[in-house]
Amino acid sequence: MKKRILIVLGILIAAGAIGTGVWYHFYGNGQSGNDDSIVYVSKVSVLTGVESAATNRFAGVVEPQETVSVKIESGRKVKEVQVKTGDEVKAGQLLFEYDLSSIQDDLQQAKLELDRLKNEQVSLTEQIATLEAEKKKAKSENQLSYTIEIETNKMNLKKNEYNQKSKTAEIEKLQNATGNTEVRSEIDGVIQKIDTSKMTSDDGDTVDDSDSSDVMSGGSGNSDSSAFITILSTGSYRVKGKVNEQNRDSVVPGEAVIIRSRVDSTKTWKGTMGSIDMNNGTSESNDDMSMMGMGSSSDEQTTSTSYPFYVELDSSDGLMLGQHVYIERDIGQDEQKEGLWLSDYYIVDADTNEPYVWAANDKKKLEKRYITLGKHDDDLGEYEIIDGLTKKDSIAFPTDALKEGETTEEGDITQTLGEGEDNLSMDMTGADSYAMPDDSVDMEPIEESTDEDVENFDDSEDTLDPNEDLIPMDEAPGISADEDTEGIQ
Repeated sequence: MKKRILIVLGILIAAGAIGTGVWYHFYGNGQSGNDDSIVYVSKVSVLTGVESAATNRFAGVVEPQETVSVKIESGRKVKEVQVKTGDEVKAGQLLFEYDLSSIQDDLQQAKLELDRLKNEQVSLTEQIATLEAEKKKAKSENQLSYTIEIETNKMNLKKNEYNQKSKTAEIEKLQNATGNTEVRSEIDGVIQKIDTSKMTSDDGDTVDDSDSSDVMSGGSGNSDSSAFITILSTGSYRVKGKVNEQNRDSVVPGEAVIIRSRVDSTKTWKGTMGSIDMNNGTSESNDDMSMMGMGSSSDEQTTSTSYPFYVELDSSDGLMLGQHVYIERDIGQDEQKEGLWLSDYYIVDADTNEPYVWAANDKKKLEKRYITLGKHDDDLGEYEIIDGLTKKDSIAFPTDALKEGETTEEGDITQTLGEGEDNLSMDMTGADSYAMPDDSVDMEPIEESTDEDVENFDDSEDTLDPNEDLIPMDEAPGISADEDTEGIQ
């Protein structure tokens, strides 16, 4: 009997234990899970203290407004160079002198050749006159031979006259050259390069049609391979960018742009976008295409053509030659507006009568904070907050996964936006969902140029990486340039 009672008691105890476990699993454990849920928030003052507009930008480099290439005249030799690489020169300053002795020798030789041609002309004229006289007395069967010989001499005479004109022009150039042995700079600038291998020219024995300071200026900004001295202009700079075939339509000539320092986003310059130089495109490999879902089975999919474009600066004060910068469309992102302005990203139901944000209350719990909206900035995508929110409040990035009463914790912008991105991946079908880009580019800051960059500046095609075109703004929305996270559009 006692044994049966003990068995029944054991069964009841076991059933009670199972029931307790089931209750804890469905109620007690679920409740504790809600307590552990944390939502990261950031202060409104932090979110609005930096640029909050999503703006595309290009990588750029500061280069001279003008590049002058000075050539050596054909057939002439350089006697002495008066400058060296890295020297600053003024317009009119002496660059080098030609060797006058070689010109004098060429001039003497040209005069002797002209005298020979003149003597030949006299001889041919006399021969023609003699043959014509003999032809009149010759028999009919000899008339043809006289005619052929006379016409041949007349052709030689015309050739002689042409050679005399050419030699006379050559003598005039050589005579002018004897009084023009100095080559001077036409601009204020810095000597970028001196090609000493071209100090003697053996490609001809005459002076060509070029001026003594034959220059090629202002075009692409690249050094001419035939140049003896290359001069980079100073005091007036421009910014060179590169765009590829996919985003070249993003460059709008005449559009206002902002030039921003890579290492200090507060340093900016204003400028105007120029046109794309379609005549100087370069084909480069594009390893990123496979990362963007494109195959690599053909050459067209693994290479792309990039084209340079230039920005004319309103002022280049504070910029350095060779400095790397960003080029952004000027849509007013640097203008300071009165009042509190918040990006559209953080406002839910902005198009209704009850817009709200997800804010942390004084108990650090998440709540819907209804706000009053004012004007809307279409360019920057911002609303003016009239009432319901202050810069001291903290808000979260809105997603459908957020619930009132959840515990909040003050975090940096990266945590706030990162949690929003994680939650958005769970449900992208809601009306309040926001698309987050997954192709942000992580840019390493490039150090500002030093004075040595003026001397060693090289504006070759490798200066810019075409893969940096259209880099998402690292400050948008509300991300400081000091943060490591970039690119919410």
